Amino acid sequence: MHQRRTKSTRPSSDTNTKAHEKSASSHTHLHNHADDHDHAHSHSIFHTHSHDGHAHDAEGILKALQGGGDRGSRITLIGLYANVVLTGAKGVAALYMNSASLLADAGHSLSDLLGDFVTLFCWKLSRKTPSARYPYGFAKFETLGTTTVSLMLIGGALGIGFHSYHLLIQSLATSLPTLPPGPLYDILSQVTSVAQHAPSIGHAHGHHGGVLDPNAAWFAAISVLSKEWLYRITKKVADEEHSPVLYANAIHHRSDAYSSVVALFAILGSWLFPALPLDPIGGMIVSVVIFQQGYALLKGAFAELTDAGVSKSTHEKLLHALDPLLSEGVESARGVLRMLAIRQLRGKHAGSHITVDVTVNVSSTLTVLETSTLEEQIARRLRAARTEVSDVSVRFCPVDVEMES
Repeated sequence: MHQRRTKSTRPSSDTNTKAHEKSASSHTHLHNHADDHDHAHSHSIFHTHSHDGHAHDAEGILKALQGGGDRGSRITLIGLYANVVLTGAKGVAALYMNSASLLADAGHSLSDLLGDFVTLFCWKLSRKTPSARYPYGFAKFETLGTTTVSLMLIGGALGIGFHSYHLLIQSLATSLPTLPPGPLYDILSQVTSVAQHAPSIGHAHGHHGGVLDPNAAWFAAISVLSKEWLYRITKKVADEEHSPVLYANAIHHRSDAYSSVVALFAILGSWLFPALPLDPIGGMIVSVVIFQQGYALLKGAFAELTDAGVSKSTHEKLLHALDPLLSEGVESARGVLRMLAIRQLRGKHAGSHITVDVTVNVSSTLTVLETSTLEEQIARRLRAARTEVSDVSVRFCPVDVEMES
């Protein structure tokens, strides 16, 4: 069977057109990468218009830290600066107020800070225009960023969990002599004996007698409010930009808010009930919550990296968008152009974009101009159904059926 393959690429929006017009006077706007003419010799992804071929990484990072003029960079930088303050404040407060949960929370804020740098890097890179080296664009660097952030969440969760477990064992070992002989005493004795002979991951951080200062709760409460606010504003931009790496960073903020909530209740509980080891238990609960969120993000990112198809609901929505071309068709000079059947429709995510390829049966009497018209209608309807659709490839399979007149 003779087959004819055509490809449709996404037309530039008005916003992008305006950005290209401004590129001669501004080198900080996100869309200015369109004017770099594939300067593959640039060593920094942020400095793409280098005439001497030796753009410095430090200069590129400085430009990124200035925000680059786009929403994704600005929202990431807000989170970055907030995490610098929160990490320092909670870390110092935890050490001087003897709170395991607050120290674990500070460690999570530190991982948030590192995640902000990863997010900023991958966001800026993914917005570059295609080059000779990457003719399909850089969208998958967003997926790579999501993978990195998810692994950081998982690693942070394991670190927090081991640290809190070590502190819990220390607490149990301290209270063991006060327990009467019996099954509980024997179990705790065995557990603490094994744990104390295992390699130590964390250390007690009490510098002033090990007494928990309940004022540590204020730092946890401020962190809850701050991180929940960061989650909401970051998720809003992520949803509007359809960006998985910004969404992953928003989840990172939310997980820090969760850890701060647990830290808050653990600190208050340990203050009200000092005999119970609620503080390290709170740290272990935090680690479980963070691990679950990191795993969920990693699972989605892995699916994109391995070119898994779009969800069933998205697939059905794309198919439904083409129904009018099967029933009503498109008016042309010779009559009605109508697809006879959809043989195959596939879609996959690439960062914030969706690429789609469609195979359809059409009348063998269609001319090149008519198939081009039909191809344009297919691409337009798919993009109307899902704004994330970027590239649409259409393959026509000719069938010996007369076109309607």
